[in-house]
Amino acid sequence: MKKVKKVIALAAAVFCATASFAQNGLTVRAGGNFPVGTFSKGDATDIALVNPESLNGGAAIGFNAGVKYQLGVLGNIGVFGSVDFFYNGLNGEIKEVWRDIKEDLTIPSYMNIPIMVGANYTILDIIGTTLWVEAGAGANFRSITKSEGSLDLGPASASSESSYDLSTTLAWQAGIGVSLDNTITLGLHYYGFGSSEIKGETINKGSLAGIGGEFKNEFTSGKLNPSMVVVRLGYTF
Repeated sequence: MKKVKKVIALAAAVFCATASFAQNGLTVRAGGNFPVGTFSKGDATDIALVNPESLNGGAAIGFNAGVKYQLGVLGNIGVFGSVDFFYNGLNGEIKEVWRDIKEDLTIPSYMNIPIMVGANYTILDIIGTTLWVEAGAGANFRSITKSEGSLDLGPASASSESSYDLSTTLAWQAGIGVSLDNTITLGLHYYGFGSSEIKGETINKGSLAGIGGEFKNEFTSGKLNPSMVVVRLGYTF
């Protein structure tokens, strides 16, 4: 009987600790990402995609969407796990220059998918409105969409297609936010996705008077280190 009472008491304590954490549940969230540092810099000839010596990304403002599950563990402290999707195209200046060279060029874009775990702390809780901070770390999977272009000169034609390898790096984030009525959340975060080289394969095809050929070439270009400030809105179920 004493053991049963201890188990009940422990369960009650865990329930109370969990219940006191205002953000329990699944949060669906989305917002904008604003590239910073080298990820936001560069021009048409000075980005890591085309220049092996460059560390610049030339990224434009993008968007993100994801889910986070959080659980209170003790008082104002909670833990969370999250999966998010981040998309950033290249900035308008780079696109304009590249399309002046090849009108039908398919311009690559950046996609990052971080999977993280971390901890939350509720700083302030006033009648359902909470102020919180959080930090987390995990793995980021970086993907770059294909680049394609062609040139037709009558009897001669050529096309090129570049595909990029998936890259996995260590990522981290830190943020602060407000939760309204324990349901609507507004967060401001900084994400660092880690540095890695851009690798891939280019396939060049050409023909002259109906006779053609195909050439494949593996390449290693510059290093990319995506980092960004993120603003997003969420709904907790």
